[in-house]
Amino acid sequence: MAKRMEDFRQMNSNELEIQAHELGEQIFRLRFQLTTGQSESVKKLREARRDLARVKTLARQQELGIQAPAAKEAAQPKTGKASQDKRSHKKQAAEGKGTKKRSAKESEEAKDAKE
Repeated sequence: MAKRMEDFRQMNSNELEIQAHELGEQIFRLRFQLTTGQSESVKKLREARRDLARVKTLARQQELGIQAPAAKEAAQPKTGKASQDKRSHKKQAAEGKGTKKRSAKESEEAKDAKE
């Protein structure tokens, strides 16, 4: 997949349009073959659909002028505050310090205690 994405990223908008058209035709042929029983390879159809989605995504990114992230940057784990919060929440839940779901009766009792 990474090799294909690099190949797609090297294409200009006209080449991506041609590739999208070819993939659309390939998907049509594969669907036709599956329904007529000529082929049983669902994997090829799945890959063609995903490739078409990749090509359309890259074409739209070029149209909007969005720079696609590099594969290495996208694969790196997040180390921001949100991921730290998730870890601390999981840790609290494991220690039994997390929030507890209350039943309807317990909720009413808590409301009465506040009043």
